[in-house]
Amino acid sequence: MEKRGKILLKKDLSKFIDKLKAYGEVVAPVKRDILRYDIIKDASEICFEGLPRFTLKKFFFPQNQDIFNFKENKIRKNEIKTKKYVFFGIRECDTNAFLVNDKLFLDEISDDNYKNIRENMILIALHCNQPVDRFCFCESMEFKGYYDLLLYDLGDKFHIKILTEKGEGLVKNLEEDEYWHETFICKNINVLETKDIKNLYDHPEWKKFSDDCISCGMCTNLCPTCLCFDIFDEVNLDLKSGKRKLQWDSCMYRDFTLVAGGHIFREERVDRFKHRIYHKIQYFKEQFGIFMCTGCGRCIRHCPAEIYWTGGINLMHKNQIKSTKNV
Repeated sequence: MEKRGKILLKKDLSKFIDKLKAYGEVVAPVKRDILRYDIIKDASEICFEGLPRFTLKKFFFPQNQDIFNFKENKIRKNEIKTKKYVFFGIRECDTNAFLVNDKLFLDEISDDNYKNIRENMILIALHCNQPVDRFCFCESMEFKGYYDLLLYDLGDKFHIKILTEKGEGLVKNLEEDEYWHETFICKNINVLETKDIKNLYDHPEWKKFSDDCISCGMCTNLCPTCLCFDIFDEVNLDLKSGKRKLQWDSCMYRDFTLVAGGHIFREERVDRFKHRIYHKIQYFKEQFGIFMCTGCGRCIRHCPAEIYWTGGINLMHKNQIKSTKNV
């Protein structure tokens, strides 16, 4: 795509949203008791300030799903109805989560349900002119642009960067804009000073942080790339029929690694706490070449125990450097 973009005047936003609704349901950040992503009917509902507490995953990965029904030896697969969605005004950290999810469910596993949902989805991101708050650290996670269109707020208008042909089709009738957008750099207050944490695994500071953790799973429920699930059967009283279900699960729960015989592989809270962090910024990177964490900061921002794990890693890293210098 060319470096030039398109102009969307804010006074024409309602018309543009109406155009998007012709493609599918428009989901945008709205202020309804709390800031959240939800389906909108009108542009006036959109709130461009802040990062929604909940992510977009409920729209493509529901918290509870029926996989199939069974009766004696007959199985009837549950057909997932695919909706068309336009995710509008989505923060880049949340669109970047699709880079991770696509890697898993398109490249590695090739999940047909996810593929159908993803093909019927349009991502229109909103660039942050300044950090949402002190918890964001997306700059630290090798941020990549992963969207169809990107909006830059210029006051009375948006400059639109086009990344895909799907996105280009939505703005082809808008006026071209020569304004080049790469001068807009958002500097995070929160910085993860190192992602190389292999040598920090046995650091005693992990125990101090995990002692505050209450294993509630809030961090994983709010994470845009945490898609772990459990599968179980609900059997009817006749013992011949029922359904197989999928439900969100969390590696922070004690019984997540429970296996037959009662053994739990990560019974200690510190092991579960470390596993989540290492999976996000080391294990996944080693296996797939990208970080699993997008730096959205929700796991810190909404942690009931107020665990600032990025600061903890920075502290351990600094202590490691000091001890190395003293050798």
